[in-house]
Amino acid sequence: MVQQASLAFFLPVAAAYLAACAAWYALIRLAPGVWPVQAPPTTDRPRLDFALALVAPLGVLLLGQLYRMGWLLPRVGAPPVRRLLWVANNLIIYAPLFLVLAARRQGLATVYLSARRLWLKVALGLALGALAAALFLALRGETPRLVRVLTGAADLGRLADFVPVFLEGVGLAFLLVRLGWLVGERTAALVPALLFAAAHIPSGLASGRTAGELAAFFAFNVALVTVILRVVQRGQDVVVLGLVHYVMDVAIEAI
Repeated sequence: MVQQASLAFFLPVAAAYLAACAAWYALIRLAPGVWPVQAPPTTDRPRLDFALALVAPLGVLLLGQLYRMGWLLPRVGAPPVRRLLWVANNLIIYAPLFLVLAARRQGLATVYLSARRLWLKVALGLALGALAAALFLALRGETPRLVRVLTGAADLGRLADFVPVFLEGVGLAFLLVRLGWLVGERTAALVPALLFAAAHIPSGLASGRTAGELAAFFAFNVALVTVILRVVQRGQDVVVLGLVHYVMDVAIEAI
């Protein structure tokens, strides 16, 4: 299995994502005419929006659980039909986020989503995804897998899996923006990073890691996720994030 709870897995993954983020950040800073920095979205009621940012994901989790119990659209029919139903089910699961946007009359910019220069975002996302996958595989000594990974990412049968990966990015942006409205962008990037790092402590304890190893791994995870989220905040786009995430998920055989 490619995915393993070991440094041989986590370090190449981290290097791959950081390389993609570094290239994206360089484009933002060095070519503002190509990737112009937009004014961040704002709100007049940050506390209300933050409260809704906590409630809406609960709706997503509830609908996700209903899907697992078989209470949404049935998973039946030929493979093309099942793929369409898979996409439709994911749109239903993430619907609470968009219902909040509609209720608050907030645009898609508040989840870092826009069709502006979509061709550039798709091209950049694919290029950075290929870069990240190539680095990940090179660091693991699996470079011959690269062609299979890239062709697999373009496989029509797998493209349906891009939808949940992309919607995860939308959900992340939904929370990130609204937390930023309440506590500021820098703190908003740090809080999810701390939670992400803390969530890995139980598995570290179960694997018998020492206190020093746990502390180092915690600090590493916090720094990694904070950097990624800060670049997403600067780029203000989930298309690039979603494509990099999707290609990397193919590389690590998560999908």
